[in-house]
Amino acid sequence: QIRTPLTALNLLGSQLADPSLSPDKRRTTSRELRQQLDRLDWLVNALLRMSRLDAGTVELCREKLSLKDLTYRAASPLAIPMELQGQTFQVVGEAQAVCDPAWTAEALGNVLKNCMEHTPASGSITVTLWENPIYSQILVEDTGPGIRQEDLLHLFERFYRGQNAAPQSAGIGLALARMIITAQNGT
Repeated sequence: QIRTPLTALNLLGSQLADPSLSPDKRRTTSRELRQQLDRLDWLVNALLRMSRLDAGTVELCREKLSLKDLTYRAASPLAIPMELQGQTFQVVGEAQAVCDPAWTAEALGNVLKNCMEHTPASGSITVTLWENPIYSQILVEDTGPGIRQEDLLHLFERFYRGQNAAPQSAGIGLALARMIITAQNGT
């Protein structure tokens, strides 16, 4: 998973070293290099989080909090990309849960990022919250093409990439989300 962005970085670095590269091409190549660095940074951090969860070295705090606030916190880094694509985002309902705010926002953010990547321009992402005396629930829906039946059983497996996965997908975002939620006795 790390090799692909490293290969791209080496190629982009070689292109930037070419003194005959036009200023426009240099800007485009620099932007592509930055995107690959961001991807590599996200990938390494996600893998480190997964290994910490695997090793049992993560101490999850337990706080009662508003799931609405948590959802907006998780969606915050996606606000600009969603706006650029004309996607709408809404949260319906109110609920509270006892969970780790930072780690749960990470998990929900990974699910929302997946939705954003598979929702067409002008589509929508809706998060519905509710609770009962036994559990709290977060339902995330989007207007994308949906998940193929064959992929459903494997969706949260580490490094699994469904047939409709984005080319840059590493197959760890949803696996990390599952690990975080199950570490808090969730499903």
